[in-house]
Amino acid sequence: MRNKPLIFTVVLTAVLVALALNMRDKDRVADLSSRNLLSPMQVKQLALLERISLRRGEGQVELARSEGEWGVVSHAGFPVQQERLAALMHAVRGARVVEEKTSNPEYHARLGLDVTAADSEALQVDLHSPELDFGLIYGDTVGTGQLLRFAEQDQVLLINRPFSMSVNPTDWLALNVIDIPMQQLATARWTHADGETLEFDKAGEGEYNLRLLGSDAQQTQGGNERWINSMVLALINLTAQNVALRDDLALAEPMLQMQVTTWSGADLAASLHAIDGRYWLLIDSYTPPQEGELDVYADPRWAYQIGVAQMENLNKRQADVVRAP
Repeated sequence: MRNKPLIFTVVLTAVLVALALNMRDKDRVADLSSRNLLSPMQVKQLALLERISLRRGEGQVELARSEGEWGVVSHAGFPVQQERLAALMHAVRGARVVEEKTSNPEYHARLGLDVTAADSEALQVDLHSPELDFGLIYGDTVGTGQLLRFAEQDQVLLINRPFSMSVNPTDWLALNVIDIPMQQLATARWTHADGETLEFDKAGEGEYNLRLLGSDAQQTQGGNERWINSMVLALINLTAQNVALRDDLALAEPMLQMQVTTWSGADLAASLHAIDGRYWLLIDSYTPPQEGELDVYADPRWAYQIGVAQMENLNKRQADVVRAP
């Protein structure tokens, strides 16, 4: 009687192990019975692609490669978010055909594979290389897979994994513009258009918190690190909302000028501009560190749009960062 729980546990474990082995065997059989979606020639062309376009309904994004770098065409070739591009390439390269379905084009609309149908949610991915162009149309999901066909073919295929990707060009932009660790920062200087200036430094290398310079500021320093740090972090950990060419903006005098330096000798100068209710940040100059690298995209052609909350963090004054207990 005392051994019943033990016997039950042993039997249950054996059943679970048998089920796991059975499922693994089924997966192996499925892998053996499926085939790669792309031909060897198509796989080879993926490394040579020059242009990729994605369309769903009225949404469209086009990517182009120039001098080895991928950019978003609608945004003057601004760099593509590499993680999203890698996910696209992995999904296309790794897809396997589980089953061939109908080849009757009359069924394409009901299977979500007719890009010309009203309110179609089909996703079409067109891939262009110097030697070969081909397109893939993704339709309805079926279980853990998805229906698909090649753009110029009627044959419907069931692939082993679902695939979806944004067709909003902004989602493809690499908008993580500045990423400087707070511990590496040594000094900061904020100058407002009316002349008010705030200067910050640190007690020593390796410290995290900045301190506001000036005798009055030093007396009220305790407990205000949070407000000071948030102000500077808004610049050195900048993810923009959008991007535009500076030449396309009516830039005037900045509402705020900012400068930060690091212990390793990096120097970043930026400015904040208000144009028709929108806020744009410019990286005016950047000197890399003497050792190592920092993630700063300082191409002088670009202006970065930021949100109201980001602007409010950047645009703080001494009264905002030095608060009475």
